[in-house]
Amino acid sequence: VNPAAGAERELAITPAEKKKAVLVIGGGPAGMEAARVSALRGHKVTLWEKAPELGGQLIAAAVPKFKHDYKLLLNHLRAQIKKLDVKVEHGKKATPKLVEKAKPDVVFIATGARAAVTEIEGIKDGIKAKRVITAEEVLLGKARHGKRVVVIGGGPIGCETALHLAQKGCEVTVIKGRPIKTLTGDINWINALHLFKLLHEYKVKILEEHKTLRITKKGIDVRGQDGTTRSLVAETVILACGMKSNDEGFEAALKDRVPEVISVGDCIEPRRVMDAIWEGYRKARV
Repeated sequence: VNPAAGAERELAITPAEKKKAVLVIGGGPAGMEAARVSALRGHKVTLWEKAPELGGQLIAAAVPKFKHDYKLLLNHLRAQIKKLDVKVEHGKKATPKLVEKAKPDVVFIATGARAAVTEIEGIKDGIKAKRVITAEEVLLGKARHGKRVVVIGGGPIGCETALHLAQKGCEVTVIKGRPIKTLTGDINWINALHLFKLLHEYKVKILEEHKTLRITKKGIDVRGQDGTTRSLVAETVILACGMKSNDEGFEAALKDRVPEVISVGDCIEPRRVMDAIWEGYRKARV
């Protein structure tokens, strides 16, 4: 998460020739990094964040004990924002009119992403009865869960949430549509091997190449690649079906209202923390 590592000369942060009023919308990793670099260059930076604290998806990502380094990164970025006197306004929901009223020279759009909710039979009733919750709600402690849990989605978020719950004593089953080896396409293969080892150690069951058919009052029904259908008993079903960009149409709406508009991070496309920080760094640097 240091974009200049090994390229310190080429990617050096230099003072801006012309100091500008910079507004950053969104306080996740991309937004905080864009604000940090802009402030280091001498710009006057304001950051709007509708949540009570900075961090975005990093807050939930830093919850499991095995992801302690994410907590260190979160604390570092927050400390830099404070140290560099970036003006942070919490509870501020941006609108084109409010942005235009603020009269910034440059706007960074860093509105991030949110949990994607897939269409599955019975999901609406499950959410209403609070039997179906998202991985983010679990990690942030916003929803209760039972001891027997099924996680729908076997990507990094699903597997890491499953491991987190298993370490707390839950009986966890992960439903993954693709072969489990495809996880290595999402994260570094060495990290994936270690994650598999821990999932096995904590007795997390993984049903790969299975499709969720429906969510029931007792759990879920799934179908394997061979066509076999089975019912799994679960007190709680956790959704980890990926992320969806918070593309609120800001870039198009602001195009003729402010001199320069730049999108960074997951609002363009949900990706890794590294991608968000590198994008915030590189775009703010120029």
